[in-house]
Amino acid sequence: MKLDLYPTKFLAMLKIVFQSRLTDEDVAFIREYLTKQEQILFYALTALDQRHSLNTAYAIQEWLGKKPKVRPDKLYKAALLHDIGKARAKLRLIDRVNQVLLFTFCPPLANYLADRGAVDHRGYWRRILYTYKYHPRLGANLAKSIRVEDSVIYLIENHHLPESTDEPRELSLLREADQLN
Repeated sequence: MKLDLYPTKFLAMLKIVFQSRLTDEDVAFIREYLTKQEQILFYALTALDQRHSLNTAYAIQEWLGKKPKVRPDKLYKAALLHDIGKARAKLRLIDRVNQVLLFTFCPPLANYLADRGAVDHRGYWRRILYTYKYHPRLGANLAKSIRVEDSVIYLIENHHLPESTDEPRELSLLREADQLN
């Protein structure tokens, strides 16, 4: 993620804090695009992550009129599930703020601690930084465990990788919506 996106991401996070309650329309959207097992993974996310994932899916839904040749059902599913790797760590808002600050102002230390952590690590910084850095891979493994389609798993696993010229359009859309929300 680019350094200049962190303030935008932080402001989006603050907005989500005050708008995290799910509406009936949100629940209907989730039921339309996720199977029961996928819903279990989605609802294991914190309220903040659920709202972020929904906002990501809604942004994609809004853009799809401008982007033909994209399968919306798989893209909505990927948007709703893209952060499921964060669910096991039970991160609080302050954890997220600390992640962003450390990765922004001291990336070598953040990466060092993240690479030596685990989701269930007792060390605070190692646990939260590991989860932040590796949640796409953790989420892809969770999705594989319930047999989510390979194309959706690919989107979940790669949504934080740098943009490349040969990537599917769905990945570009997911990454852009994720960064804006």
